[in-house]
Amino acid sequence: MVGGGVAPPVRQHQSVAVSPNLRPRSGRPSGLPFPEQVPRRRDDLPDRGAPGAPASWGLRAAARIIDFVIVLLPANLLVSLVGTEVDGRVEAPTWALLVFPVTYMVYETVLISRTGQTLGKFLCRIKVVEWESGDLPTPAEAFVRAIVPGVFLFLYLVFPPLLLVPVLIYLTSIADTLYRGVHDKAAHTLVLAAPKAPRGTPPAED
Repeated sequence: MVGGGVAPPVRQHQSVAVSPNLRPRSGRPSGLPFPEQVPRRRDDLPDRGAPGAPASWGLRAAARIIDFVIVLLPANLLVSLVGTEVDGRVEAPTWALLVFPVTYMVYETVLISRTGQTLGKFLCRIKVVEWESGDLPTPAEAFVRAIVPGVFLFLYLVFPPLLLVPVLIYLTSIADTLYRGVHDKAAHTLVLAAPKAPRGTPPAED
């Protein structure tokens, strides 16, 4: 207090609890049942085959093969049209060779972020969701999930043996309790079973 004046009140600093997870979420429900707590063990999710259960590795592999064929066939057709045959193999311009990896990256990112399903995943009745919330992935999460194995589709053009790396990345899901591969862990995603509901069945609440 100076010169008989009243001292200003001292502002008390209050501690504010900060959530440890500040990553943005899509806020778009996936339509599948999901636990309130982040699933970490197999018992945290429904039984095998039920909606919201971890998608089996066999269905995931089948969906991946379907997606590769969908994108690879037209890309190979383009290469054969613009390329020239040299010593029994087709040589094409670099831009034509880049069509497959670029198209696959866009295909994965757009469809996973919009619906949680590529065409292969839709046919195999499985869906990608956010690991923490069960919502549909954000575009950023879908992109990370695609680029982790997808970057090697680009590097393959320089060093062909690198094409084996995406296969190894996908195979890492076998060793995880919830079948989350390296690409899922990098993107904070989880692949769940999404079997077709019988007619008249109300949609699941998140």
